[in-house]
Order: sequence, then structure tokens, then C-alpha cells
Amino acid sequence: MSLIKRIQDDPELAELLVHPFDFDLERPYWVGEEERLRSGRPKEAVGGMAGGDGYFLCGEGGEERPVLFLSSDGMTSLVAENLTDLITLVVAAPWWLDCLVAWQGGVEAMRAVSEECRAEFVEEFPRLAECQERVAAALGLDLSADVMGRLLAAARRTDPDFVLVHDDGHELTPLVPAGG
Repeated sequence: MSLIKRIQDDPELAELLVHPFDFDLERPYWVGEEERLRSGRPKEAVGGMAGGDGYFLCGEGGEERPVLFLSSDGMTSLVAENLTDLITLVVAAPWWLDCLVAWQGGVEAMRAVSEECRAEFVEEFPRLAECQERVAAALGLDLSADVMGRLLAAARRTDPDFVLVHDDGHELTPLVPAGG
């Protein structure tokens, strides 16, 4: 059974993904239809965040496709090699975007930011570990995976094929430049 179907069939699981993990299958990105991938491959909205940011599966196929993030203010990056990696990322490190912004310092800097963000998140949401365990068990996720390493590796692959281009030809700048 697909990951999406398993989430849709379990309302409690779907709600946990929305809060505290800010991943909502019912909130597809509403902006971005005018953008296309530079490679010409198709993109399909798969979910969104409360702030209006969204995730897109890129290319042909199913849940094994790469996942592109696009914020409502135009920040973009490939963030996962497939939907399982994306869900693992948002559950293991719901603060992943703050970490990606620290990419210049490499994976170690991202891990340091992640630890700081984790402490703040747990302070605001003390049930985090319990929710992480519930989602991981239901979906068979490995939360011990190196999500920061995977995130940075995916982000470095954004350019050239996963760069978004507006209808007018303007290209959105990836958060992590090629070779970054």
C-alpha cells in the first residue's frame, strides 16, 4: 500500500503529520502552477505546510520520485529523493528548513542547528518523541537515518534539472547552489 494511502486511511496519523510535523496532504500548494521545472519534467503537488509552502513530486512515476520544496516567498530546493525520505525528514526534524538555511557550513553545521532547534521545539511541544514514534511505527520510517546529510545531498541536486522557471522565463534561485 502506498504511503499516501496509509496516511489517508488513518485520520489520527494524518492529524499527527499536520501537527506537530506541518505536513498536510490536504493542503496542496496553491501557488506554483505557473512554474515549471527547467528540465521539462512534470511536477505534482503532494502536500503543503500551514504557511503556504508546498512539496512537489517531480518527474514520472509514483512516490519514488524526487521531492521539491517551494516556499510561498519563492525559496526552493530539492529536499528528498522520494516521499518516504520526505516524511522521514519532516518527522525526524520538523525544523529542517532552518537547518537547510545553514547549508554553507555543511552537514555538521546543519546538525548543530538541528540540535538547537530540537531543544526549542521540545520545549514548545514536549510530546514530540511520542508523536515521532507513533508516525515512524505506522509508516515504517527509520528516524535514525542521517536526515541532514540526505537533505543537503538532495538540495545540491536541485540545479540544473529541478530549478523552477516562471512562465515569463524568470528562474527561482535554489536555496543551495549547484556544488554548494
